[in-house]
Amino acid sequence: MSKKKAVAIAKAFQNCHDLIPGLPSELAIECLVRVPYQFQSAMKSVCRSWRSLLSDSSFIRERRRCGKAELLLCLVQPLTPPPTPASKAVEESQTFVDEEGEKKLEDESQQPRVSGTPRFGLSVYNAAMSTWNHVAFPEQQQIPLFCECVVIQDAGKILLIGGWDPETLQPVKDVYVLEFAGEGSGRRWRRGAPMNESRSFFACASIGSTKVYVAGGHDDQKNALRSAEVYDVEKDEWSMIPPMTEGRDECQGFAVGTDLGFCVLSGYGTESQGRFQSDAEIYDPATNSWSKMEDIWRFPDTSPRGRTAGDCSSGLRCFTDGELQSERKSETKDDSRKWNLELEMIQFPMTGSSIFAGSLGGDAVVMIGGRTESEGKGVMMKTTEKDIGKWSHVQDIPSGFSTLPFSHASIYV
Repeated sequence: MSKKKAVAIAKAFQNCHDLIPGLPSELAIECLVRVPYQFQSAMKSVCRSWRSLLSDSSFIRERRRCGKAELLLCLVQPLTPPPTPASKAVEESQTFVDEEGEKKLEDESQQPRVSGTPRFGLSVYNAAMSTWNHVAFPEQQQIPLFCECVVIQDAGKILLIGGWDPETLQPVKDVYVLEFAGEGSGRRWRRGAPMNESRSFFACASIGSTKVYVAGGHDDQKNALRSAEVYDVEKDEWSMIPPMTEGRDECQGFAVGTDLGFCVLSGYGTESQGRFQSDAEIYDPATNSWSKMEDIWRFPDTSPRGRTAGDCSSGLRCFTDGELQSERKSETKDDSRKWNLELEMIQFPMTGSSIFAGSLGGDAVVMIGGRTESEGKGVMMKTTEKDIGKWSHVQDIPSGFSTLPFSHASIYV
């Protein structure tokens, strides 16, 4: 870090000249940005200056700039059933982080359960440390089933949006926010402003540095929705945007193009459940309108969820197995001719009882469950932008974390 840059950061915080007694501010910040993320909660208790510095989003940006940020993969996934006595010892290495930032052993037998329905949790894989953990939710509450996980990197926030109420199994408007910048960062959940409409199995994506778009899904009568809305993270408020041309349930959302459009891929209508459409719709914030992209999803019997990964810079990747056959790469434009989407087919490295593909810091990753010990463990594989299609082993996924995720997002901390 340059001295000018360090001084500029230090001036943004009160008493930062005394971060480490006897050291200039730029050297003190150089030291602090190199401390692993797992110790940052304790560091905030040292003094007000450290708490102020570590709680600001610019601290995370500086860690990224100097290559010291750690990448977390956040997964909304079903939790495993309570362990049997024979497997209890294996499970005891898994920890939660409670609201006060302290680690505690999970006792799933004390958690409320709905008969016949799974209990969902938020799992976090630290790519730098190769560790897995569950994140505790507020006491007496449960993460909504099938909620969408989305990250706002610049604001340092993880959002859980919509899904099903664990007791009524009805779609909800709920929004939960976990802060990775600010007071209590990485420890405390808060309620965000609810969506205008209850929905689940909808398209969702963060666009730019402050906005989250949602569209489609279904309502409490399982009707496919056309409606769409946008969340302003800074204002903590939702606004409706024009609806899509047709309802789309179980659709996939992502950012597309350098101008940051919102693409809603495939899905199906109320009367054609399970028959996935081949087209997509793209919302242009500049014109406040939707346009359609034809013949982009060519697998009518297969959901794009857990099969696709993409971002605005590298196009869209579709992960295939022996049942999905198509040309390796295709390119499609929408009817306005503004948006161009490149779709690349990538073969899975192996098969398993459950497969989920996504993105981890720009790389494509796939989690393959059901590999060992009665389907209790899995493996994570990765392919990079440079060596696309050449898979490398990341690690074996420990028991308790290899259930098929529903949604995911990654964030640097």
